[in-house]
Amino acid sequence: MVVRFWGVRGSSPLTDRDKLEVGGNTSCVEVSIDEEKKIILDAGTGIRMLGKNLVQEFQKTGKAPKLYIFFSHTHWDHIQGFIFFAPIYIPAFEMHLFGPGRANRHFADVFSGQMQYDYWPVKISHLPAKMAFYDLSEGGYQLEGIKVQAKRHIHPGIAYTYRIEYGGKTLVYATDTEHFKGSLDERVVQVAREANLLIHDAQYTDEEIEAKLGWGHSTWGQAIQVAQQAGVEKLALFHHDPDRTDEACFAIEKEAQRIFPPTFLAREGISVVL
Repeated sequence: MVVRFWGVRGSSPLTDRDKLEVGGNTSCVEVSIDEEKKIILDAGTGIRMLGKNLVQEFQKTGKAPKLYIFFSHTHWDHIQGFIFFAPIYIPAFEMHLFGPGRANRHFADVFSGQMQYDYWPVKISHLPAKMAFYDLSEGGYQLEGIKVQAKRHIHPGIAYTYRIEYGGKTLVYATDTEHFKGSLDERVVQVAREANLLIHDAQYTDEEIEAKLGWGHSTWGQAIQVAQQAGVEKLALFHHDPDRTDEACFAIEKEAQRIFPPTFLAREGISVVL
């Protein structure tokens, strides 16, 4: 698997000059399986550039990979890039979208809602790409040899951590997760057990989180604790606060590496081969 970061910010996209080295787009991670299929994690504004890249490759090769898109949850910063995702406007693309369902509302309804004429000129029913929506619940799923496990974690509404296994490698995506004050959410630790790469929410510092308990996010120190207890190989600090400058992000990375050396800062454009 090749993991590429297209959006690494939390809450809001930004264009501040002192934050663009790390990146200003909201959550989107591409997981390349092979030439025929890809997994995409969340559809924040980072998915726009991913879409442009996919269309460029399609124009060169004439082949469109099958896309499996998994949404951690449906808060605005994780879905807002979808309407700008170029493949949804091209008939050759086939995509399968997975996200939390509710008893009174299907996952597909969230996207139908944001694409009503009040908000956008193209309804989801008018999109030419082949699309299928799936209400996700906790459990394991098999997709063409890819094993995906969904586990709920603490966040307002319904949100999932995803464990993806393929070819003997494991990626865990745990963004927008909050831990108990003074202890970790053991569900996150268990699902991350011995992963090759853990992508974990690291929006706050210890000082910042005191005023934001219940907002559904972690500190970078908690991300390290999860990585250590789960015995992961590498840790990516993710979902950076929109007010965090590049300088401050890199200072956190340096301190995090002192505590847990295989830690790195998720930055737009970087790739990790598992």
